[in-house]
Amino acid sequence: MQMTEQTVLIVGGGGAACRAAIEAADAGARVIMLLKGKLGASGATAYKVAEMAGFNVADGQVDPDDTPEEHYKDIMTAAHGMADPKLARLVAEEAPLALKTLEGWGVRFERDGDNYLEFLSCFASRPRTHVIKGHGEPIIQALIPQLKKRNIIVYEECLVTNLFIQDGECIGAGFIDQGGEYKAIAAGAVIMATGGAGQLFDRNLNPPDICGDGYTLGYEAGAELINMEYMQAGIGIIHPVVNILNGWVWSAHPLLTNKYGEEFLSSYLPEGIKAEEVMDTHSHHFPFSSSDSSRYIEVAIQTEIAEGRGTDQGGVNLDFTRLNEDYLKALPPDSAFCKMWNITREYLLSRGVDVLREPVQIACFGHAINGGLRINEQGRTSVPGLYAAGEVAGGPHGADRLGGNMMVTCQVFGARAGRSAALTALEKKTAEIPASLINREKARLQERIGRSVDVSALKKNLQASAQNGLLVRRSQAGLEQFMNTVNELRDEILSATTAPYLSRDVWELLSLLCAGEIMACAALARRESRGSHFRTDFPKRDDVSFNLPLVITGVNGKPEPKFLNLNNCQ
Repeated sequence: MQMTEQTVLIVGGGGAACRAAIEAADAGARVIMLLKGKLGASGATAYKVAEMAGFNVADGQVDPDDTPEEHYKDIMTAAHGMADPKLARLVAEEAPLALKTLEGWGVRFERDGDNYLEFLSCFASRPRTHVIKGHGEPIIQALIPQLKKRNIIVYEECLVTNLFIQDGECIGAGFIDQGGEYKAIAAGAVIMATGGAGQLFDRNLNPPDICGDGYTLGYEAGAELINMEYMQAGIGIIHPVVNILNGWVWSAHPLLTNKYGEEFLSSYLPEGIKAEEVMDTHSHHFPFSSSDSSRYIEVAIQTEIAEGRGTDQGGVNLDFTRLNEDYLKALPPDSAFCKMWNITREYLLSRGVDVLREPVQIACFGHAINGGLRINEQGRTSVPGLYAAGEVAGGPHGADRLGGNMMVTCQVFGARAGRSAALTALEKKTAEIPASLINREKARLQERIGRSVDVSALKKNLQASAQNGLLVRRSQAGLEQFMNTVNELRDEILSATTAPYLSRDVWELLSLLCAGEIMACAALARRESRGSHFRTDFPKRDDVSFNLPLVITGVNGKPEPKFLNLNNCQ
């Protein structure tokens, strides 16, 4: 399937992908989207794992002193020196326009009287997180009509397996279509908007299609990846429903017990620190962070489960039943708990769970990677012709990320990548992908994924290893053990009996192995603890040796880390 080089090809179907498609079309390019699933149900944006989504905009309505400059400062403070200042500033400055655009297309942001409902979100110093009920699904539902107005071509249930690189430039992509046939599309520019790699973990808050595709495709094409050690972990409910557990609920000081009914958090705390103090600290952010005492909660939960004291469902018990209406009425009216409790409780009640009457079970989940393909202000990667936006892109975030910043970043850099990719594509002459390149990639693909293996069993093995060695508690021994698992599984796949078909499941598993290897490589190289990256063997932050972000590139088929001074980059 050859197209003119004036085509912008977008890989993905979530919020960043849809926004990129709209902007590229408005800039005059022919736009094609390749989705792994169905439009409206593909990617992480539309995947409901919470009762609401946060969307950060410094509009000064709740705090008159809040400005985009204050938003920018919060991003950089949370980043602990790991974010690209230029990209972080763009997120803060262009967030107001992103909100107004979405609102104009029909997204409803919750109101508190005449103003927007806004609360103080993770790692922020001021309340600026706007609320969208239904998580990110309303964003997708608002973007789909805009796609249709612009006659954007959408191919569903297609798995992109490779990028075509000629003379160092990305000129298109290869993919497996619905019928299992390998095809190629030439393009003047390609935008990766494939989300993260949540499926790497046994417990994760991502849909099944989030398998590290963009990291793998970009890495194999020669792109740089940045901040891949900063994997956000967070606590979520695992039974009787699966749902994010928002950080502010810890301010209620719920009871944590293992399968024996034993309270365990206090046994993990240093002398002089009380469980209530740790919970109060964690009430300011959902994700795990090594930067404050809240880390003891995730470390304690992971350890209890790993050492066999978890419940039959693989979690620990969280009990809010001691709360009552008098307690709730006594809360400060401007507290996040007071503002958000009714939304959360009503949502859980709609799913048959009353947390005031029965305990729930919780565990640590893989959530989102703060790094990805390194981009510049226009969303360009280090490979000419290749762009990235959304979770797959790295640079706008750092060691920790503000809650409510991911949805905004998807819109800001989705728009920027779409416009810039269109300009790149429109400047090129018509051309096709050489048949020799297509044949070579098809043969390579057949060799790699034309294999008969038990993908489900191998994936469970990988996920269990990542859950134990790559999530929250990291050490040299644990990371090396995980890398050994990656290598053993890859060898098992490539030595399996050949099959006459191309297996999408095998490709996704190889992609997860690649993404996991990159993350573990970065985590091994960073021998300190910083933000979402925690080394049990190097528990302190080291600003002398590790105060620069890590970039990963492929060298002789293996990920190679190096430190990069972003201030010296063009």
